[in-house]
Amino acid sequence: MWSRFQDVRDGAEERGCAVSFKAEFLAELEDCLRGYGAVPVSNADALALFIEFVRALPATDQRLRCLEGVDQGSGSFWNNPAVWWEQVPRFGAGLPRCGSAECRKLLDDMLDEAISDEIDVLEMEIRELPS
Repeated sequence: MWSRFQDVRDGAEERGCAVSFKAEFLAELEDCLRGYGAVPVSNADALALFIEFVRALPATDQRLRCLEGVDQGSGSFWNNPAVWWEQVPRFGAGLPRCGSAECRKLLDDMLDEAISDEIDVLEMEIRELPS
């Protein structure tokens, strides 16, 4: 799996193209699964199931499109501790088995947290505007 996502990243850079949000999201999750991503993982099997769930989603899925639209520069998604340090590492912990419902909930929770953080950032920027 490593080479597939590394090839996606490297190939896009060589062609001067941007990597799709879905490909970058999957690559980040794969890095976590392999143990050198942004966060440690408590249930590798559950995260592997989540990765397959995301992989099966069409790129036009509304949740992925909304996450893609979050301002990446603000860190509302990629650098959000509530997403990457709280939700991803604990996914599937304490559950005998995870399924599509748990995967949908994790993706929805990630989306909710990113949007909430984005709103907070925008509100702060608005307050800082000169009157």
